[in-house]
Amino acid sequence: MSTLANRTDKKFLLAALRAIRELDRANIGDITKEDDADMCAARNHLLSVIQSNGYEINYDSYRLNKAS
Repeated sequence: MSTLANRTDKKFLLAALRAIRELDRANIGDITKEDDADMCAARNHLLSVIQSNGYEINYDSYRLNKAS
C-alpha cells in the first residue's frame, strides 16, 4: 500500500510508463467509442503524472528522461 508524500517515488512513474507503453501497443482489435475515450483519458492522466514530476517519455525506447 502506498503512502501519500510530498514527492512521488520513481517506481510509480515507471508503472505509469509501462501502462502507457501497453496502451500504445494495444492498437489491434475492436473497441467501443466510449471505451476508446476512457482509455485515451486514462493514458493522458498517466502522462500528466509523469510530466508533473519533471519527466518526459522517450517514445523510441519508452524510457523516462528528466525534462529539460
